[in-house]
Amino acid sequence: MSSSQPCRFKRRDRISIDTCTLWQVNAGLVRTITWNEEGEVVPLGLWSPGNVIGVPISQVEPCELQCLSAVELSRLPLDYPLTTDMLLKHTAQVNRLLQIMHCRQVQNRLLQFTCWLAENFGQPTSHGRLITVRLTHQEIAETIGVSRVTITRFIRQLEEAGLMRWSGQERFISNQALKSHHRELMIA
Repeated sequence: MSSSQPCRFKRRDRISIDTCTLWQVNAGLVRTITWNEEGEVVPLGLWSPGNVIGVPISQVEPCELQCLSAVELSRLPLDYPLTTDMLLKHTAQVNRLLQIMHCRQVQNRLLQFTCWLAENFGQPTSHGRLITVRLTHQEIAETIGVSRVTITRFIRQLEEAGLMRWSGQERFISNQALKSHHRELMIA
């Protein structure tokens, strides 16, 4: 259903998008972002294969796509029909991320976000979920609205408590952490 050949991008590539183009994610993980008045990044969502993204669906300008892995995107035709299901999935993710952002305790905010990542981008293991996406401490900090230094400190504390492992190549959330945040994850 795409109108052009798939476009491939590398991790960290940033793609400026216009107001009328929709993209379908075929492979990889994309973060949509905008900026506030101070020029700080404001993440709008994390999108994986099957998701349709762009200004026509987010209604936010300026908007940029940031590749968080190797990514393949297809440009959709201008008359591509946005279905109710697409819009509801998009809205559900944005609402869940807003809910996480407004958690007062930063450690709980981080834990809710990583549990959300595990549920949406993780593979089950006997002891929890292995997160398949690689987000930097900076990308997590931008997403949940705190500093990178704060994220690093709280990740260390959550690792010491046995709720996660987030070092080197491993991103793991324990069953204990997932169970404690099950209610919040049910909607997203």
